[in-house]
Amino acid sequence: MTQLTVSPGTRAAAGPVLAVAGGLVTGGFAAWAYYGDTVRPLAHAFGLWITLLALLSARRLVREAVLRSVLALAAAVTAFYVGTDVTYGIEYPGAPYSVDLEQLVQWLVLAVVAGSLLGWAFHPIGRPGRVGALATAAAVGLLAADAYRRSSNYPEDGAVLVGFAALAIAAVLAVAVRSPRQLSEVALWTVPMAAAGWVLVSAPDLLEQLLITGSF
Repeated sequence: MTQLTVSPGTRAAAGPVLAVAGGLVTGGFAAWAYYGDTVRPLAHAFGLWITLLALLSARRLVREAVLRSVLALAAAVTAFYVGTDVTYGIEYPGAPYSVDLEQLVQWLVLAVVAGSLLGWAFHPIGRPGRVGALATAAAVGLLAADAYRRSSNYPEDGAVLVGFAALAIAAVLAVAVRSPRQLSEVALWTVPMAAAGWVLVSAPDLLEQLLITGSF
């Protein structure tokens, strides 16, 4: 029987392709959700991309995790802004609408910064010991903080956001945790990580407001 083998080069190339594909799919979904009803809250939160980056980065080398995360976020930002433009044209034929290139560039810059930081932070997810627990708790804390941030300001979005966060946290834990001890270590660090995560997920909106108003 002939055994198929995959070269290291092919495996290395698959990671970036998977990252870009994940970014395009999640960004496109968020663009569609933006004009929807039931899942619209997901387009106004970061949970989709926190989950994507955590899963792409888990157990990877730092440089690989950072590359994957930056590519995924850049693809997601592009797909979201182009997708909202296309969807708007479909929903409201003839109405004037175009991509705000300045805003798109701002979010692409943030995608590079956030992707680099989160890729570095998430790459130990799934590894044994304190470092792995901290990385997993960081992802879980960010997901919880993001759901809390949006639902506290928009209570009507709470059910969708909390439900998604629960599923996303379960997915991250399924990838990361292999023993009760690992789970207890993650739980120990989740609350402080959630507090830090709230500051992080609130920063992009604050920065966008400062850039728009020009008041630093």
